[in-house]
Amino acid sequence: MVNTWSIRRFRILVLIVSVTGMSQGLLIPLLTTLLEEQGVSSSSNGLSAAALYAGILVMSPICAPVVKRIGYKRSIIIGLLITTAAVILFPMFTGIWIWSLLRFWVGVGDSLLHYATQLWITATAPLDERGKRISQYGFCYGLGFGIGPLGMNLLELGFIVPFMVLAVVLGITLYFTRLLDSGRPDLDGTEEKRKESVKLWKIYRIALIALCPPILYGLLETALAGNFPVYGLREGISKAWISVLISAFVWGSLAFQVPLGILGDKIGRKNILIIACFLGSVGMAVMPLLVSNVLLLFIAFLLVGGVVGSLFSLGLAYLTDLLPARYLPAANAVASVHFSVGSILGPYVGGVLIQWIGGNALFYFLSIALASFVLLAIFYRVSAETATEIQKTSITN
Repeated sequence: MVNTWSIRRFRILVLIVSVTGMSQGLLIPLLTTLLEEQGVSSSSNGLSAAALYAGILVMSPICAPVVKRIGYKRSIIIGLLITTAAVILFPMFTGIWIWSLLRFWVGVGDSLLHYATQLWITATAPLDERGKRISQYGFCYGLGFGIGPLGMNLLELGFIVPFMVLAVVLGITLYFTRLLDSGRPDLDGTEEKRKESVKLWKIYRIALIALCPPILYGLLETALAGNFPVYGLREGISKAWISVLISAFVWGSLAFQVPLGILGDKIGRKNILIIACFLGSVGMAVMPLLVSNVLLLFIAFLLVGGVVGSLFSLGLAYLTDLLPARYLPAANAVASVHFSVGSILGPYVGGVLIQWIGGNALFYFLSIALASFVLLAIFYRVSAETATEIQKTSITN
Protein backbone atom coordinates (compact mmCIF):
# COMPACT_ATOMS: atom_id res chain seq x y z
CA MET A 1 0.00 0.00 0.00
CA VAL A 2 1.00 3.65 -0.39
CA ASN A 3 1.83 4.15 3.29
CA THR A 4 4.18 1.19 3.49
CA TRP A 5 7.80 1.07 2.40
CA SER A 6 8.55 -0.02 -1.17
CA ILE A 7 12.09 -0.21 -2.56
CA ARG A 8 10.65 -0.16 -6.11
CA ARG A 9 8.84 3.09 -5.39
CA PHE A 10 11.95 4.54 -3.77
CA ARG A 11 14.02 3.83 -6.89
CA ILE A 12 11.47 5.60 -9.08
CA LEU A 13 11.40 8.60 -6.71
CA VAL A 14 15.18 9.01 -6.69
CA LEU A 15 15.17 8.70 -10.50
CA ILE A 16 12.66 11.56 -10.60
CA VAL A 17 14.70 13.77 -8.27
CA SER A 18 17.94 13.09 -10.15
CA VAL A 19 16.31 14.19 -13.41
CA THR A 20 14.92 17.37 -11.80
CA GLY A 21 18.38 18.07 -10.40
CA MET A 22 19.77 17.62 -13.90
CA SER A 23 17.18 20.05 -15.31
CA GLN A 24 18.15 22.74 -12.78
CA GLY A 25 21.84 22.06 -13.28
CA LEU A 26 21.49 22.52 -17.05
CA LEU A 27 18.97 25.35 -17.30
CA ILE A 28 20.71 27.79 -14.95
CA PRO A 29 24.11 28.01 -16.74
CA LEU A 30 22.65 27.31 -20.22
CA LEU A 31 20.18 30.20 -20.13
CA THR A 32 22.74 32.47 -18.49
CA THR A 33 25.20 31.73 -21.30
CA LEU A 34 22.63 32.33 -24.02
CA LEU A 35 21.51 35.63 -22.45
CA GLU A 36 25.13 36.76 -22.13
CA GLU A 37 25.58 36.10 -25.85
CA GLN A 38 22.44 38.15 -26.52
CA GLY A 39 24.07 41.12 -24.77
CA VAL A 40 21.96 41.09 -21.60
CA SER A 41 23.65 42.86 -18.67
CA SER A 42 25.09 40.64 -15.95
CA SER A 43 22.79 42.14 -13.29
CA SER A 44 19.65 41.45 -15.35
CA ASN A 45 21.03 38.02 -16.19
CA GLY A 46 21.48 37.24 -12.50
CA LEU A 47 17.98 38.47 -11.69
CA SER A 48 16.58 36.16 -14.36
CA ALA A 49 18.51 33.21 -12.92
CA ALA A 50 16.98 33.96 -9.51
CA ALA A 51 13.47 33.61 -10.97
CA LEU A 52 13.65 29.81 -10.71
CA TYR A 53 14.22 29.98 -6.97
CA ALA A 54 11.57 32.66 -6.62
CA GLY A 55 9.16 30.07 -8.03
CA ILE A 56 10.35 27.54 -5.44
CA LEU A 57 9.92 30.08 -2.64
CA VAL A 58 6.42 31.14 -3.73
CA MET A 59 5.27 27.54 -4.15
CA SER A 60 6.72 26.23 -0.87
CA PRO A 61 3.79 27.15 1.44
CA ILE A 62 1.28 25.83 -1.11
CA CYS A 63 2.83 22.37 -1.50
CA ALA A 64 1.47 20.82 1.71
CA PRO A 65 -2.25 21.50 1.03
CA VAL A 66 -1.85 20.49 -2.63
CA VAL A 67 -0.23 17.14 -1.79
CA LYS A 68 -2.78 16.50 0.95
CA ARG A 69 -5.66 17.18 -1.44
CA ILE A 70 -4.56 15.37 -4.63
CA GLY A 71 -2.00 12.88 -3.28
CA TYR A 72 1.65 12.09 -3.90
CA LYS A 73 1.51 10.67 -7.41
CA ARG A 74 -0.67 13.38 -8.94
CA SER A 75 1.43 16.09 -7.32
CA ILE A 76 4.60 14.61 -8.81
CA ILE A 77 3.01 14.28 -12.25
CA ILE A 78 1.74 17.88 -12.17
CA GLY A 79 5.18 19.10 -11.10
CA LEU A 80 6.86 17.20 -13.93
CA LEU A 81 4.30 18.41 -16.47
CA ILE A 82 4.86 22.06 -15.46
CA THR A 83 8.63 21.64 -15.75
CA THR A 84 8.46 19.75 -19.05
CA ALA A 85 6.11 22.32 -20.61
CA ALA A 86 8.45 25.15 -19.63
CA VAL A 87 11.48 23.33 -21.08
CA ILE A 88 9.66 22.79 -24.40
CA LEU A 89 8.68 26.48 -24.54
CA PHE A 90 12.18 27.86 -23.89
CA PRO A 91 13.52 27.47 -27.48
CA MET A 92 10.25 28.80 -28.96
CA PHE A 93 10.87 32.25 -27.47
CA THR A 94 13.86 34.49 -26.90
CA GLY A 95 14.30 37.32 -24.49
CA ILE A 96 14.99 37.73 -20.82
CA TRP A 97 11.42 38.42 -19.65
CA ILE A 98 9.73 35.37 -21.16
CA TRP A 99 12.64 33.17 -20.10
CA SER A 100 12.44 34.57 -16.55
CA LEU A 101 8.73 33.70 -16.47
CA LEU A 102 9.44 30.16 -17.70
CA ARG A 103 12.22 29.81 -15.13
CA PHE A 104 9.73 30.81 -12.45
CA TRP A 105 7.39 28.01 -13.57
CA VAL A 106 10.23 25.50 -13.55
CA GLY A 107 10.75 26.48 -9.91
CA VAL A 108 7.04 25.99 -9.18
CA GLY A 109 7.07 22.51 -10.73
CA ASP A 110 10.30 21.48 -9.04
CA SER A 111 9.07 22.69 -5.64
CA LEU A 112 5.90 20.61 -5.84
CA LEU A 113 7.54 17.38 -6.91
CA HIS A 114 10.44 17.78 -4.45
CA TYR A 115 8.02 18.23 -1.55
CA ALA A 116 5.93 15.22 -2.61
CA THR A 117 8.91 12.90 -3.14
CA GLN A 118 10.62 13.92 0.11
CA LEU A 119 7.46 13.54 2.17
CA TRP A 120 6.64 10.17 0.58
CA ILE A 121 10.08 8.81 1.44
CA THR A 122 10.25 10.17 4.99
CA ALA A 123 6.68 9.05 5.73
CA THR A 124 7.24 5.45 4.63
CA ALA A 125 10.92 4.64 5.12
CA PRO A 126 11.68 2.30 8.05
CA LEU A 127 12.95 4.27 11.04
CA ASP A 128 16.32 2.49 11.02
CA GLU A 129 16.79 3.28 7.29
CA ARG A 130 15.39 6.80 7.14
CA GLY A 131 18.69 8.63 7.42
CA LYS A 132 20.30 6.43 4.78
CA ARG A 133 17.39 6.83 2.35
CA ILE A 134 17.30 10.63 2.72
CA SER A 135 21.08 10.72 2.15
CA GLN A 136 20.64 8.64 -1.01
CA TYR A 137 17.87 10.98 -2.11
CA GLY A 138 20.13 14.01 -1.63
CA PHE A 139 23.01 12.27 -3.37
CA CYS A 140 20.88 11.52 -6.44
CA TYR A 141 19.71 15.12 -6.65
CA GLY A 142 23.30 16.34 -6.40
CA LEU A 143 24.43 13.81 -9.00
CA GLY A 144 21.79 15.07 -11.42
CA PHE A 145 22.71 18.69 -10.70
CA GLY A 146 26.36 17.86 -11.42
CA ILE A 147 25.59 16.13 -14.72
CA GLY A 148 23.24 18.90 -15.91
CA PRO A 149 25.83 21.57 -16.87
CA LEU A 150 27.55 19.10 -19.22
CA GLY A 151 24.47 19.38 -21.44
CA MET A 152 25.72 22.83 -22.46
CA ASN A 153 28.02 21.01 -24.89
CA LEU A 154 24.94 20.02 -26.89
CA LEU A 155 24.74 23.64 -28.09
CA GLU A 156 27.34 22.66 -30.68
CA LEU A 157 24.61 20.58 -32.35
CA GLY A 158 22.11 23.44 -32.41
CA PHE A 159 20.36 25.95 -30.16
CA ILE A 160 17.29 23.74 -29.68
CA VAL A 161 19.12 20.46 -28.96
CA PRO A 162 19.82 20.82 -25.18
CA PHE A 163 16.19 21.75 -24.51
CA MET A 164 14.79 18.90 -26.60
CA VAL A 165 17.11 16.31 -25.02
CA LEU A 166 16.05 17.51 -21.57
CA ALA A 167 12.38 17.40 -22.58
CA VAL A 168 12.79 13.80 -23.79
CA VAL A 169 14.45 12.80 -20.50
CA LEU A 170 11.62 14.44 -18.55
CA GLY A 171 9.08 12.64 -20.77
CA ILE A 172 10.71 9.28 -20.02
CA THR A 173 10.61 10.15 -16.32
CA LEU A 174 6.89 10.90 -16.63
CA TYR A 175 6.39 7.38 -17.97
CA PHE A 176 8.08 5.85 -14.93
CA THR A 177 5.97 8.08 -12.69
CA ARG A 178 2.88 6.30 -14.04
CA LEU A 179 4.19 3.11 -12.40
CA LEU A 180 3.87 4.63 -8.92
CA ASP A 181 0.98 3.72 -6.65
CA SER A 182 -1.39 6.45 -5.49
CA GLY A 183 -2.25 7.85 -2.10
CA ARG A 184 -2.29 10.82 0.21
CA PRO A 185 -0.21 11.59 3.30
CA ASP A 186 -1.76 10.86 6.66
CA LEU A 187 -1.74 14.30 8.26
CA ASP A 188 -3.86 15.56 11.10
CA GLY A 189 -3.74 19.24 10.20
CA THR A 190 -5.15 20.55 13.47
CA GLU A 191 -2.78 18.58 15.64
CA GLU A 192 0.19 19.40 13.45
CA LYS A 193 -0.55 23.12 13.64
CA ARG A 194 -0.85 22.93 17.41
CA LYS A 195 2.44 21.10 17.73
CA GLU A 196 4.22 23.50 15.40
CA SER A 197 3.08 26.63 17.21
CA VAL A 198 6.60 27.42 18.34
CA LYS A 199 8.12 30.87 18.59
CA LEU A 200 10.54 31.59 15.77
CA TRP A 201 12.64 33.92 17.90
CA LYS A 202 13.53 31.00 20.16
CA ILE A 203 14.64 28.96 17.15
CA TYR A 204 16.79 31.81 15.87
CA ARG A 205 18.17 32.56 19.31
CA ILE A 206 19.57 29.10 19.91
CA ALA A 207 20.08 27.79 16.35
CA LEU A 208 21.25 30.87 14.42
CA ILE A 209 24.57 29.27 13.54
CA ALA A 210 22.83 26.19 12.13
CA LEU A 211 20.40 28.30 10.09
CA CYS A 212 23.11 30.32 8.32
CA PRO A 213 24.67 27.49 6.23
CA PRO A 214 21.53 27.01 4.07
CA ILE A 215 21.71 30.69 3.04
CA LEU A 216 25.41 30.33 2.27
CA TYR A 217 24.87 27.17 0.25
CA GLY A 218 22.10 28.85 -1.74
CA LEU A 219 24.40 31.81 -2.44
CA LEU A 220 27.28 29.58 -3.52
CA GLU A 221 25.33 27.15 -5.68
CA THR A 222 23.32 29.68 -7.66
CA ALA A 223 25.99 32.41 -7.87
CA LEU A 224 28.40 29.95 -9.44
CA ALA A 225 25.84 28.26 -11.70
CA GLY A 226 24.15 31.55 -12.63
CA ASN A 227 27.10 34.00 -12.77
CA PHE A 228 30.22 32.01 -13.54
CA PRO A 229 29.23 31.45 -17.21
CA VAL A 230 29.18 35.26 -17.65
CA TYR A 231 32.54 35.61 -15.92
CA GLY A 232 34.04 32.66 -17.77
CA LEU A 233 32.96 33.80 -21.23
CA ARG A 234 34.37 37.28 -20.59
CA GLU A 235 37.67 35.71 -19.46
CA GLY A 236 37.88 33.61 -22.62
CA ILE A 237 37.00 30.23 -21.08
CA SER A 238 35.18 27.94 -23.50
CA LYS A 239 31.60 26.81 -22.94
CA ALA A 240 32.82 23.21 -22.62
CA TRP A 241 35.19 24.12 -19.79
CA ILE A 242 32.57 26.30 -18.09
CA SER A 243 30.21 23.32 -17.96
CA VAL A 244 32.94 21.06 -16.57
CA LEU A 245 33.98 23.58 -13.91
CA ILE A 246 30.43 24.09 -12.64
CA SER A 247 29.96 20.31 -12.53
CA ALA A 248 33.26 19.90 -10.68
CA PHE A 249 31.92 22.01 -7.79
CA VAL A 250 29.02 19.55 -7.40
CA TRP A 251 31.20 16.47 -7.86
CA GLY A 252 33.46 17.68 -5.06
CA SER A 253 30.50 18.16 -2.74
CA LEU A 254 29.29 14.61 -3.45
CA ALA A 255 32.74 13.12 -2.86
CA PHE A 256 33.27 14.94 0.46
CA GLN A 257 29.72 14.74 1.82
CA VAL A 258 30.01 11.44 3.71
CA PRO A 259 33.58 12.05 5.04
CA LEU A 260 32.57 15.49 6.33
CA GLY A 261 29.47 14.02 7.97
CA ILE A 262 31.59 11.40 9.74
CA LEU A 263 34.16 14.00 10.76
CA GLY A 264 31.36 16.20 12.11
CA ASP A 265 30.23 13.33 14.35
CA LYS A 266 33.74 13.09 15.78
CA ILE A 267 34.82 16.72 16.26
CA GLY A 268 31.45 18.45 16.39
CA ARG A 269 29.34 19.87 13.59
CA LYS A 270 29.94 23.48 14.57
CA ASN A 271 33.69 22.92 14.35
CA ILE A 272 33.44 21.27 10.94
CA LEU A 273 31.25 24.13 9.68
CA ILE A 274 33.84 26.69 10.82
CA ILE A 275 36.70 24.74 9.21
CA ALA A 276 34.79 24.17 5.95
CA CYS A 277 33.77 27.83 5.61
CA PHE A 278 37.29 29.05 6.44
CA LEU A 279 38.82 26.81 3.78
CA GLY A 280 36.06 27.75 1.35
CA SER A 281 36.69 31.46 1.98
CA VAL A 282 40.39 31.06 1.24
CA GLY A 283 39.61 29.00 -1.86
CA MET A 284 37.16 31.57 -3.25
CA ALA A 285 39.69 34.37 -2.71
CA VAL A 286 42.32 32.40 -4.65
CA MET A 287 40.04 31.55 -7.61
CA PRO A 288 40.67 34.79 -9.60
CA LEU A 289 44.41 34.05 -9.56
CA LEU A 290 43.82 30.73 -11.33
CA VAL A 291 41.52 31.87 -14.12
CA SER A 292 44.30 31.72 -16.72
CA ASN A 293 44.82 27.99 -16.08
CA VAL A 294 41.65 25.92 -16.43
CA LEU A 295 43.27 22.79 -15.00
CA LEU A 296 44.18 24.56 -11.77
CA LEU A 297 40.74 26.17 -11.77
CA PHE A 298 39.17 22.71 -12.12
CA ILE A 299 41.11 21.43 -9.10
CA ALA A 300 40.11 24.52 -7.11
CA PHE A 301 36.41 24.09 -8.00
CA LEU A 302 36.61 20.42 -7.02
CA LEU A 303 38.24 21.10 -3.65
CA VAL A 304 36.19 24.17 -2.74
CA GLY A 305 33.01 22.35 -3.75
CA GLY A 306 34.15 19.49 -1.55
CA VAL A 307 34.53 21.58 1.60
CA VAL A 308 31.47 23.86 1.23
CA GLY A 309 29.13 21.65 -0.81
CA SER A 310 27.74 19.97 2.31
CA LEU A 311 26.82 23.19 4.15
CA PHE A 312 23.09 22.63 3.78
CA SER A 313 23.08 19.05 5.09
CA LEU A 314 25.58 19.87 7.85
CA GLY A 315 23.41 22.81 8.92
CA LEU A 316 20.33 20.59 9.14
CA ALA A 317 22.26 17.99 11.11
CA TYR A 318 23.50 20.70 13.49
CA LEU A 319 19.88 21.79 14.01
CA THR A 320 19.11 18.36 15.44
CA ASP A 321 22.01 18.80 17.89
CA LEU A 322 20.75 22.16 19.13
CA LEU A 323 16.96 21.94 19.18
CA PRO A 324 14.42 19.62 20.83
CA ALA A 325 12.38 17.46 18.46
CA ARG A 326 9.28 19.64 18.84
CA TYR A 327 11.09 22.59 17.21
CA LEU A 328 12.59 20.69 14.27
CA PRO A 329 9.67 20.86 11.77
CA ALA A 330 9.52 24.65 12.04
CA ALA A 331 13.32 24.94 12.04
CA ASN A 332 13.61 22.83 8.89
CA ALA A 333 10.98 24.99 7.21
CA VAL A 334 12.99 28.09 8.13
CA ALA A 335 16.14 26.46 6.74
CA SER A 336 14.38 25.78 3.43
CA VAL A 337 13.26 29.41 3.22
CA HIS A 338 16.84 30.51 3.97
CA PHE A 339 18.11 28.34 1.13
CA SER A 340 15.58 29.86 -1.28
CA VAL A 341 16.46 33.40 -0.16
CA GLY A 342 20.17 32.69 -0.61
CA SER A 343 19.47 31.17 -4.03
CA ILE A 344 17.58 34.29 -5.11
CA LEU A 345 20.21 36.71 -3.79
CA GLY A 346 23.24 34.79 -5.11
CA PRO A 347 22.87 35.26 -8.88
CA TYR A 348 21.46 38.79 -8.61
CA VAL A 349 24.14 40.16 -6.27
CA GLY A 350 26.81 38.32 -8.27
CA GLY A 351 25.49 39.80 -11.51
CA VAL A 352 25.48 43.33 -10.09
CA LEU A 353 29.06 42.92 -8.84
CA ILE A 354 30.26 41.62 -12.20
CA GLN A 355 28.56 44.50 -14.02
CA TRP A 356 29.74 47.35 -11.80
CA ILE A 357 33.01 46.14 -10.25
CA GLY A 358 34.31 43.23 -12.32
CA GLY A 359 34.26 39.45 -12.51
CA ASN A 360 36.72 38.91 -9.66
CA ALA A 361 34.26 40.61 -7.30
CA LEU A 362 32.00 37.53 -7.57
CA PHE A 363 34.58 35.35 -5.85
CA TYR A 364 35.53 38.01 -3.31
CA PHE A 365 31.85 38.41 -2.41
CA LEU A 366 31.50 34.66 -1.78
CA SER A 367 34.78 34.64 0.16
CA ILE A 368 33.60 37.48 2.42
CA ALA A 369 30.24 35.76 2.99
CA LEU A 370 31.97 32.56 4.12
CA ALA A 371 34.47 34.47 6.29
CA SER A 372 31.63 36.42 7.92
CA PHE A 373 30.00 33.15 8.96
CA VAL A 374 33.28 31.95 10.48
CA LEU A 375 33.45 35.10 12.64
CA LEU A 376 29.78 34.79 13.61
CA ALA A 377 30.18 31.13 14.57
CA ILE A 378 33.25 31.89 16.69
CA PHE A 379 31.82 34.84 18.61
CA TYR A 380 28.08 34.09 18.79
CA ARG A 381 27.08 32.60 22.11
CA VAL A 382 23.79 31.23 23.46
CA SER A 383 23.33 31.64 27.19
CA ALA A 384 22.79 28.52 29.26
CA GLU A 385 19.57 30.08 30.54
CA THR A 386 18.11 30.33 27.01
CA ALA A 387 19.00 26.74 26.17
CA THR A 388 17.51 25.50 29.44
CA GLU A 389 14.33 27.51 28.88
CA ILE A 390 13.78 25.98 25.44
CA GLN A 391 14.40 22.48 26.73
CA LYS A 392 11.89 23.02 29.55
CA THR A 393 9.32 24.42 27.12
CA SER A 394 9.71 21.33 24.99
CA ILE A 395 9.16 19.00 27.93
CA THR A 396 6.14 20.81 29.33
CA ASN A 397 4.43 21.00 25.93
